[in-house]
Amino acid sequence: MKRGLVTELHVVVYCDGCGDIYSDDDGESICFDSTHQAVSYINARSARVGWRYDGDRVLCVHCVAVIWCPHGHHFPDVWQITVWPLGTTTRSRTCEVCGIREMEILS
Repeated sequence: MKRGLVTELHVVVYCDGCGDIYSDDDGESICFDSTHQAVSYINARSARVGWRYDGDRVLCVHCVAVIWCPHGHHFPDVWQITVWPLGTTTRSRTCEVCGIREMEILS
């Protein structure tokens, strides 16, 4: 059993483009046990959070957008409306090229 202050090795993911750190919803960096675990996690969640790993580099949602949409995003005309449990209503749409999401609070 480990006790007290213990130094351990872990993997933290940084964007190869801008240096941004991969974090959870609260802005805290996520620590992985191995590079393989980090890559698997990003690949499994990439469609939802926008980070991409191409086998060589890992890029954040903003760097992906710069590469794929240098002259502007291609959003569909139709918005998706969401009414949240606490009464907030939002509308959102996703760029058809890079996958970055645009969201607005309506009420």
